[in-house]
Amino acid sequence: MKVKEVCELTELSDSAIRYYEKQGLLMDVKRLDNGYRDYNESHVENLNFIKKARNLGFSLDEIKDIIMLKRSGNSTCSYVTSHMRRKIEDIDKEINRLKQEKELLIEHLLEGDTVSCCKGHFCHYIEGLDE
Repeated sequence: MKVKEVCELTELSDSAIRYYEKQGLLMDVKRLDNGYRDYNESHVENLNFIKKARNLGFSLDEIKDIIMLKRSGNSTCSYVTSHMRRKIEDIDKEINRLKQEKELLIEHLLEGDTVSCCKGHFCHYIEGLDE
């Protein structure tokens, strides 16, 4: 099938599909005599998997590892599970960091006033922060 049909089936752009192929995530894409790529159902399946994995926060390198595990006949679930656990930990850390940042912003807003702002100077909200 041509790239236009694959784009419709996967809701990916043709440039994204070519990029994934260039990165080694789509393998064995045949070329027709006219030079056009000829995709099959396996490519569509892989592209849909890539899209779902990206939505879960997996990097292209991690996705490539999963695809290689599958191609070699190995189970991918333990790899995916361990990476999902790590991603959850990373998200929890980021949530905590953002909560601290929010509290700091609220604290400075409550302490500050806009009267202290002078033209030609940096805002005192930021200037007054300890590093």
